[in-house]
Amino acid sequence: MLQEQVLVPIRAPVRKFVIHSDQLKAAARAISLPSRSSGVITMTLSADALNLCEATADNGFSVATTLDLIRSNIAEGEIIGLEISKKILASLGHHYDCELSFELDRDDGVLTWKASGRSFHMRTAVRFVDAKIGAEETRHLAEVDARVLCDAIGYAALLIEKRNANTQAFDGLQLSGGGARSGYLGGVSLYRSAGLPDALRFILPKRNVSNAYAAIGKMQGAVVVAETDDMFFINCGGTKLSWARAGRCRAFDSVFDAATTAAFTVVVAEALRIATIARIASDKGRIVLQASESGHSLSLKSISPTSRYEGALNGELRGCSLTPSSSVEFNVDLADLHRVLLSIRTHIAEIAISKRGLIIKSAGADYIETSALSALH
Repeated sequence: MLQEQVLVPIRAPVRKFVIHSDQLKAAARAISLPSRSSGVITMTLSADALNLCEATADNGFSVATTLDLIRSNIAEGEIIGLEISKKILASLGHHYDCELSFELDRDDGVLTWKASGRSFHMRTAVRFVDAKIGAEETRHLAEVDARVLCDAIGYAALLIEKRNANTQAFDGLQLSGGGARSGYLGGVSLYRSAGLPDALRFILPKRNVSNAYAAIGKMQGAVVVAETDDMFFINCGGTKLSWARAGRCRAFDSVFDAATTAAFTVVVAEALRIATIARIASDKGRIVLQASESGHSLSLKSISPTSRYEGALNGELRGCSLTPSSSVEFNVDLADLHRVLLSIRTHIAEIAISKRGLIIKSAGADYIETSALSALH
């Protein structure tokens, strides 16, 4: 008579790998998203590498980096994917300065680690996910210096989050033709640089601008921009950021080519001081250009029922089409004006008045920054 036998399930072998805490610190900094993060980190393990990826909650934007393992018992060709809390990753690198030994128990769904020379273990529950590692077929667009790209996105995004009544922020920030541009219907910004190749063309959705700016700001040296039919990619060393194609950006370069009534060269620090004081009094200001036989003057006034301020924007007149004893004045958004002036890195800038509003331009050794602020009615 055969006795019934109890079948004991075979447990999956514990996977072990070792990395240094400094590697985790660098990885956590490289992939950390300042906004809209999903709050989890996807870890993809292979025999000799660990890939860490943080994405937005909608998976429309992600940053990933790859670390070399010091050692592991993961089989050649084996790939393991899991998710852990973003807070756990940050604490791993923050509290240690040594090698960290990890053990992954797939049956219990637990990741355990200890620091070298320590007698205790720490553990956290993990969720296993499908994972694959492979080079995605992409089309090369351009190679550009990370600092140039970061400066371009930072300036073009000055007014992208601005929303006034009856205005609509652009859905995207566009790079094309050696320039980066974006804004809203009341104010647009354009950054041009010889360091931005003409072949560099993409639209960065408005919701992803702050994350992209933060990620690129951590990169150094050359970055490679590539695309597929659905995605854009920026690669730098072992770090890759990607986002889904989306967004729109209206054509508005003609705004900067409009005929100007007058143009002045002003000292940026002095203009910023006047704009700062005027903004304290009111959110709305008035630009007044006055022509006379003795000369021309440009002033900024605050518009407020409870306070008054007027400051003269002293500068060198570079041309004026006004006849003597005539003037031009229109209202501007002081918050926009203050933000643009605050971003200027040069000692002097040009302020020009057109029929549509105010144009502020500054030029460095290898870039030109221009913002156009519409006249308020």
